[in-house]
Amino acid sequence: MFNEAPYSIVPEKSGSPVFCFCDHATNHVPSVYENLGLIDADLNRHIGWDIGAEALTRQFCATFGSAGLLAGFSRLLIDPNRDLDSEMLISETSDGTPIPGNLNLSPEDRQIRIDHFYAPYHQALETQLDRAQERYVDPLIISIHSFTPKPDQGVQRELDIGLLWKVDAEKAVRLKAEIERIHPYVIGLNKPYSALKLNHTMDRHVIPRGLRHITLEIRQDLIDTAAKSQIMAQHLSQALDHFIRD
Repeated sequence: MFNEAPYSIVPEKSGSPVFCFCDHATNHVPSVYENLGLIDADLNRHIGWDIGAEALTRQFCATFGSAGLLAGFSRLLIDPNRDLDSEMLISETSDGTPIPGNLNLSPEDRQIRIDHFYAPYHQALETQLDRAQERYVDPLIISIHSFTPKPDQGVQRELDIGLLWKVDAEKAVRLKAEIERIHPYVIGLNKPYSALKLNHTMDRHVIPRGLRHITLEIRQDLIDTAAKSQIMAQHLSQALDHFIRD
């Protein structure tokens, strides 16, 4: 039914104990769904994907020589960073924009999206984490997202980088200081979203394993070109290197 893979794997290049993943790497919607009834301009907005997050994930993997996992479908099709019981798993509206292709879904249509996209991605993440734990005593797991400076239905966000934490505030504070030492970014803890309320993929796969982890939220206009992404990856990888060796 679908020719597209629901995820892609970045192969490991060296022995660095790091694994990166990106839930919202692309705005791709299989042709059978006809863009969910949206024009391209809407799919290309932040509602369709985390702009720049795939490039940043790949830059991290290249820098660390680490493996990575990228979701292969738009969060508007089905959002892998939401619980199956969440009303936002398949959103009917996003930032004020109606999603026609998500209206009045039958239980069968919903299950197809779970079976062909959501479930394979999560199973792939489990497999990759198993491999990371087999290879390394204490791997560092990095989840990468981006956020829009100004949602259509929200306030301006005076923030460059968000560090999301749930079980280790001390390391988040230390990482914030390390990034600020390298470059004067405006950094918030559990902003623009709080991992205490929303961080489903980490909560489901990483925290139960007791693995070191951090979720990065980067303002999208700081990583929306290859050159910008490379600069951000350089700064953040320098800061994270301290914790890889910790």
